[in-house]
Amino acid sequence: MSLSIFDRGEGRFDLVYGDTEIGWVRDRAIGFNGFEDRAAARRGAAVAYDALTKWLARQRRLDAPPSNGHALRAQRAGGIDQLMVGEASVGQLYFGGTDDGYAFELYLPPRIGATLSAAQVMYYALERSRAAREVAGPIEAA
Repeated sequence: MSLSIFDRGEGRFDLVYGDTEIGWVRDRAIGFNGFEDRAAARRGAAVAYDALTKWLARQRRLDAPPSNGHALRAQRAGGIDQLMVGEASVGQLYFGGTDDGYAFELYLPPRIGATLSAAQVMYYALERSRAAREVAGPIEAA
């Protein structure tokens, strides 16, 4: 199975894997759900953020920045868990939604017209990360 993207109109798209809604695109924000806890959602956001920044650098024909997902931190402000890099808010963490689990959303910078391509880049990075954890799991337990 592969990622399917459904246009819901007015700049909104649903990201679906099989029969499961796994994320969304709303205007300049891309989100993914289905994380078991806040920490897992933040780690997922870090993986997606690293993939997104590298992809954006390639689009602009710049050298890829070093992985910097560890710089992505959650900061609670006014009842909202903001995802921050330095002093800039780059997204949010959520609880609830379609599966009552945790989710994250990252904001795209202005003047990026390929939101669906960015969503695919983030999705495939999350899939690679999950596969790497599954392979590493038995080795760590041994």
